[in-house]
Amino acid sequence: MTPSLASLLDLDPPPRGRPWPGGALTATVDEHRLAAITEEFARTRDARLADLFATERHEPTTVDLRVVYAFDREDRYVVLQCPVAGHLFPALSDLDPAAFVEECEIYEQLGIRPDNRKPLNRVHMAPNVQGTFTRLRPRQRERLTHQHAPHTIQGQAFEFPFGPVRVAGWESLYMGLVTTGEEVLDLFLFHWHKHRATERRMVGATLDRALFWAERVEGLCAVGNATAFCHAAESAAGVVVCDQGARVRCIALELERIYNHTAAIAMMCQTTGLSVGQADTEIVLELLLRCNAAAFGHRYLFGVVCPGGARRAPDVAVLREQLPAACSELRRVIGALMRTNSFLDRLEATGVVTAEHARRLGLVGPVARASGVAVDLRHDHPQAPYDAMDVTIAGGEAGDALSRMQVMRAEVDQALEFVVAQLDAIDPDGATATGWDPAAVANRNGLGWAESARGEALAWLSFDAAGRISRARLRPASARNWRAFDEAARAGNVFTDIPIIEASFWLTVAGAAR
Repeated sequence: MTPSLASLLDLDPPPRGRPWPGGALTATVDEHRLAAITEEFARTRDARLADLFATERHEPTTVDLRVVYAFDREDRYVVLQCPVAGHLFPALSDLDPAAFVEECEIYEQLGIRPDNRKPLNRVHMAPNVQGTFTRLRPRQRERLTHQHAPHTIQGQAFEFPFGPVRVAGWESLYMGLVTTGEEVLDLFLFHWHKHRATERRMVGATLDRALFWAERVEGLCAVGNATAFCHAAESAAGVVVCDQGARVRCIALELERIYNHTAAIAMMCQTTGLSVGQADTEIVLELLLRCNAAAFGHRYLFGVVCPGGARRAPDVAVLREQLPAACSELRRVIGALMRTNSFLDRLEATGVVTAEHARRLGLVGPVARASGVAVDLRHDHPQAPYDAMDVTIAGGEAGDALSRMQVMRAEVDQALEFVVAQLDAIDPDGATATGWDPAAVANRNGLGWAESARGEALAWLSFDAAGRISRARLRPASARNWRAFDEAARAGNVFTDIPIIEASFWLTVAGAAR
């Protein structure tokens, strides 16, 4: 615990290595102290603003603002709870820009806004959907349009519309490319076509039913998001996952990382017009997905994670036989790509995200690590079995598409090592989950996290007296990293660079829109 936070909150935390109840320390502060803490952390960088959301109280005019801070050097999360009465809350984005997107989201969900009166961006709410947009506060009915920033293009520039319907296999996303000809001057992103009100759907649901939605927030990170979700419930109940269950989760997480990084490299080949490289990489991707299906019963690893651990152990023989061979072929393909100048020329200096920009926006995952920001929960906030493993954070400095690909390449090799290291300890007949009592979560809340293929995935759950969910907050890594895409696109790029940048970020629209 840093001295700054200890002095501001007058706290005496437990020794390092002992968890707080609910997975994180929750402290109640008033609006003045919240602003002071935010300003202190933005100045000293003692902590990283990992999430910001609001939960409604029983009183019709009061909500609790919750700010999640990550102390990466100390393996701690802190949740600051700030009661807010009325329609205004402290504008934290004036002090820490990483909070701005979440401030806009809170406004759309609950109808309260930052007190700085600055125009807000649209996150999930499309224009002219006031009567049908699903909010967390159903009784909030006043029109919200006047608070959003106007969408205008000035001067000699014009907006070139791309989407929301795009090529086959690409999610619905509108990109407004502002240009005077070829160079991208600005970029508007509209994610709301994929909004499914997932957090609202979970209210009143049982844990098992809500887990169904958590896996489908973004299907390509089903294991990462489900692990964070279950960890939040386990933190609320005080349940410790059994050793074999933790090992199975680790194997599934690393398999998910391997196939996602492979798919991203295949997409980079497609967007640079390298058809042979794309075909070779997609062959490896198909081998990996078949390996997933043979080992766990699902190509995208749905249904592996459950509260208390995992539903099944993998087929160890399949993983020993098929995974190393597929990864060896991937190394051969990547080696060929790294000797192809036409491919490297398209990636180098494309979509640059600086380290300062990555820190200011709170980026995570390979996007942050490729810019020199070493954030990896397997190293900084390890759960078993990562706490007993030597996790090396793969990183870069250039912050361009090539650097992001090189980070993915290094992480595939390490992920294979992690999977192989766990196989000897897997007992096909052993229990994979700790016994679970649904009543243990009644009237409790908890924070959970996992390092998904795209970076830090967070979940915060609150339960009612019956053990059903009263509020769910899901923050996939995609929801955090899309905010840097427009800056990467503006960094001296042209139209044909935009698909390359999107492939190297390898985010999902579904994860951002939820």
